[in-house]
Amino acid sequence: MKLLRVAEVEAAELPEWAAAAYAEIRDKVLDEAFPCTFGTVAQRRGEILYAFIGPDQLRDALIAYTEFLRPLEPVAASLTPFAAVMPPLEGFSEREYFDNGWSLLQRLHDSDPYPWPERIPKDPDDPKWSYCFGGLPLFVNFKTPVHTNRKSRRTERSFTLLFQSRDGFDVVAGDSVQGRRARDLIRKKLAAYDDVSVYPELAHYATAANREWRQYFVPEDNAPLARECPFHVTSRRAAPSSTGRS
Repeated sequence: MKLLRVAEVEAAELPEWAAAAYAEIRDKVLDEAFPCTFGTVAQRRGEILYAFIGPDQLRDALIAYTEFLRPLEPVAASLTPFAAVMPPLEGFSEREYFDNGWSLLQRLHDSDPYPWPERIPKDPDDPKWSYCFGGLPLFVNFKTPVHTNRKSRRTERSFTLLFQSRDGFDVVAGDSVQGRRARDLIRKKLAAYDDVSVYPELAHYATAANREWRQYFVPEDNAPLARECPFHVTSRRAAPSSTGRS
């Protein structure tokens, strides 16, 4: 599956739903008030990759994305996020979006052609856990139409999963002087942008308080939607004959 760069998206004749979804995401991310400065820069530079797909095409899209990431050095990889943009799920509640999203991640993992990386814990309760696919750790950001108060997570015209390489993300926004400065700026902007207080589960990766999975689907009112992670590592595959970063 071919993933589209920004210039290719803007030149393409997209289906009506996809064109409307992209326009919403583009305008939101390019707004100077938008909290994620990394996303704004990536969109402005044309470095976000997009796919406008149904859920049954997500596996092929994520295989294409992880193959794209594999030869890149970590910071360059982290600065090239992937937006899997899907039609909204009509009539779904916040809880149903949560369950559906985690079910998608579980099915992707269950059919992952690569084994779970040995360096990443399998227990989501471990501060060093991260979702993995294609042998690479990823950060996943769910965006839905039912996020109204938490506008930073709202996409009215789509159900979007934003994937980002975890390794380089820890370099530019991790527990370092540079990373703390970047995250402090993002959280100040979040406090001003959203109509609800900053989610208290936001933490630095690998620090004692961090539970990465809780940051993927951020609830509307700061009340957790689940006390335990819905995801379980099931892979027992051997590593493929040609390996990349793992």
